[in-house]
Amino acid sequence: MDIPSGLPDLRVLRQFVAVAESGSFRRAADMLHMSQPPLSVAMHKLEAQLDVRLFERSPVGISLTEAGAVLLKEATLLLAQARRSVELTQATARGELGEVRVAFITSAMVSFLPEVLGRFSEEYPDVRLRLVEGVSVDVAGLVSSGRADVGLLSPPVELAAGVDGETVLVDRLCAVLPDDHPLASRRSIPLSALARERFVSYSADRVPAFHQRIVGACIEAGFQPNIVQEAAHIYTIMALVAGRLGVALIPGSAAASGHRGVVRVPIAGNSRLLETRIDVVHPRSGASAAVANFLSHCRRSSGVSLL
Repeated sequence: MDIPSGLPDLRVLRQFVAVAESGSFRRAADMLHMSQPPLSVAMHKLEAQLDVRLFERSPVGISLTEAGAVLLKEATLLLAQARRSVELTQATARGELGEVRVAFITSAMVSFLPEVLGRFSEEYPDVRLRLVEGVSVDVAGLVSSGRADVGLLSPPVELAAGVDGETVLVDRLCAVLPDDHPLASRRSIPLSALARERFVSYSADRVPAFHQRIVGACIEAGFQPNIVQEAAHIYTIMALVAGRLGVALIPGSAAASGHRGVVRVPIAGNSRLLETRIDVVHPRSGASAAVANFLSHCRRSSGVSLL
């Protein structure tokens, strides 16, 4: 945008407003913490620059001309906008304004993420949070393509070059059973106790890492799981279990959120195939201050282990 030459600067406009509002060069000079002669010179120069008379001068004081009254109104608005521009710029640099686009998997929302969102929104109420739910491969794709600033997913998932990940929650798979299942009252069970059960599993197409982990853990326990239904989302899996279509293995943090008609039973043993985690992923560089603040909140809430 072309800026016309010969415009008065903000300092001179501030001086003009002080003179106009006080009706006195002396009082205005006191308000501005300057001597009166330089202020009078500045106002004469402003009139010459604009080629208009701004003040009516008389022995009893000064008053504004019609042109001066217009300038007072416009200069007041301009100075207020200048102050607002500075405040918004500084707030944006501090991460107090802007937008953070967060992609997440369901298990993050039922475990780690709500606390982060709540605390972040309390500290930065003027930052807009845009939330998108998906499976881990979707989340990775959104971050890799720049359509999300931050992602919460369950690895392993292939990340694009320039995208980093760090663990914020360590979890463990547990059994989810219909509430009238013979094993529902047990404090824990070996995975082998489910060898004859029908399984509701994560989708091999949409959530391949979890699907493979569950199959691998069952094989390690001595049996091939009889998978009769697959679903991409935890709540769908729990609903199918509640409908007595089978049993399932899901992260303990998600199971702890509860679902009518199902119970959560820990799996005994120390198989590493039962361990899961949630990572926060983000571009290595170029994050806005608001995104950096959100990542800081994620890190502060990390270290939670449900093992």
